[in-house]
Amino acid sequence: MLLSSRDIARLEALGYNREDFTITTAEGFHQLRNIDGKCFFYNDGCSVYSSRPEGCSYYPIILNFDRKSCLVDKECPNYHTVTKREIKEKCKKLKALYREILKEAMGASKNTKNLV
Repeated sequence: MLLSSRDIARLEALGYNREDFTITTAEGFHQLRNIDGKCFFYNDGCSVYSSRPEGCSYYPIILNFDRKSCLVDKECPNYHTVTKREIKEKCKKLKALYREILKEAMGASKNTKNLV
């Protein structure tokens, strides 16, 4: 899960250290750290649910960067409950979030509109 600077600040405000819950990719993206295949914050449920990263709130809707479209992650046990309307509504928000994250990673001067 990619993180925006707002996500990181919100989690740090809860007392978490960014070095513990994030990894930074070579491209400059910040993403949630996984431990044994699970999110850093997962412990029989999300321990930061009310302050979770924005992308988590859109899950199981995910962005397919190659097609610049959204789809439902079939790995999610509840994927079958997602409606077409929900996909459409959350996809707009997810694309805006990823444009924000791309700008943060690439520098504010870059035009990311056509990338997502």
